[in-house]
Amino acid sequence: NNLYDRFMSGPVNPIFYSFFVKAKAFTAGGACTGCGQCARLCPANNITIQNGRPAWGGDCTHCMACICRCPAEAIEYGKKSVGKPRYYFQGE
Repeated sequence: NNLYDRFMSGPVNPIFYSFFVKAKAFTAGGACTGCGQCARLCPANNITIQNGRPAWGGDCTHCMACICRCPAEAIEYGKKSVGKPRYYFQGE
């Protein structure tokens, strides 16, 4: 609640996201079953299913819910996520 926090969450976050946070690196590989779990779990409603495959829009926040909750582990973020374990927090 101080001035710095307001500045960072006010004008800085939208600028940062518009220039650096892009969804174009997300892909669904051959293991994708088109179940739609990624689209249902996306908190930004940024994923749609088109022709049985996920398609990412322009409102991605990089929360990684799509990668971490894909039951087939078919979603990758470029080469950065290939072979990496998926994290899933089973909260309350």
